[in-house]
Amino acid sequence: STDNLNKKLASIKSGASSGSGGINSLVNSLKGLAAAYLTIQAIQKGMDIADNYTNTAARLNLINDGLQTNAQLQDKIFAAAERSRGSYTEMSAAVSKMGLLAKDAFKSNDELLGFTELVQKSFKVGGAGTQEQQAGLYQLTQAMAAGKLQGDEFRSIMENAPMIADAIAKFTGKSKGELKKMSADGVITADIIKNAMFKASEDINKKFETMPKTFADI
Repeated sequence: STDNLNKKLASIKSGASSGSGGINSLVNSLKGLAAAYLTIQAIQKGMDIADNYTNTAARLNLINDGLQTNAQLQDKIFAAAERSRGSYTEMSAAVSKMGLLAKDAFKSNDELLGFTELVQKSFKVGGAGTQEQQAGLYQLTQAMAAGKLQGDEFRSIMENAPMIADAIAKFTGKSKGELKKMSADGVITADIIKNAMFKASEDINKKFETMPKTFADI
């Protein structure tokens, strides 16, 4: 607690003013202060984890299509996170956000989860960092919710998730330049995006498997 930390600080001041014996006391006091600080940090971290888990579980309950229990849905998300070498927290947040905002774009939680897993793998293959992934996922979620991928959203996908743009180009048989025109006209629909990703799944998975596994992945 704060009181305990204040007591530790007081003992440090006392120990520092009493010669060589005070040096030993000072060292011991510093160790005690560090231990107290780390204990508080650990408690805070534990509380944050608990809060994140509670909030995630609540959001997943809102998008559950009723074809499985919440626990079963969480297991599926955990497995998808493992396959895409990501964290459960990141995957569940992406799934719940996509499910809440773009629920009508997917026939089931399994289709939603499969789509999100492919998206996450595409980000990794494309070399997107955390910020780029967040930006790309935000724009893609907005597009799926609106039912179409438009100008600014398409530009963000081109920059942060080139594999997704490639999948759309191959599915539609259009060049990147033509896709820009299509996005400006609002004719790249959510169905086109979804079907393009599933059609490209074999290619995405093959390229993903060639990526070296990092310590962070493990």
